[in-house]
Amino acid sequence: MKKLFLISTFFLATITSCTSDKLVEKNDNTNEKLTEVDLQQGEKIFNEVCTKCHRTSRPSNKEERMSMLAPPIMGVMFHVNDGVKASSEEKKQKVIDFIVDYAHYPSAEKSFCEKGAIKRFGVMPSQKENITKEDLILVANYLYGKYPSKNINHDELKKDLEE
Repeated sequence: MKKLFLISTFFLATITSCTSDKLVEKNDNTNEKLTEVDLQQGEKIFNEVCTKCHRTSRPSNKEERMSMLAPPIMGVMFHVNDGVKASSEEKKQKVIDFIVDYAHYPSAEKSFCEKGAIKRFGVMPSQKENITKEDLILVANYLYGKYPSKNINHDELKKDLEE
């Protein structure tokens, strides 16, 4: 009997550990949850779709700066995080909503980027044909967690773009 109990406990623990990925709040106005696997998928989609234009690191020299098609993502996220005004409880949801909306329906009026960045790069083209809303939700959650505004020296990023 003791052996059966141990086997049952082991089996239950194994099933539970396989199905209970760390859950993260899914910010698409539903009660569903994102798992770590979803966030990894968001990173994968970001790397496949978004890095065609957005760098994931600061340019290290003038040649790299001049070849950029769009601002580096950490600068974009700095402005989005800074520009979206909400209480701390609502902030993540509003940032996610903004990213999802802006990627499909971009405009200079909605943009949080500085005028110089829009002048240099233009308004981002709509990605409606390139990425689904569902995939954007995964990407936006990944970006929100990966690129918080803390410890970003905006003056240095701005200087890099101007040089």
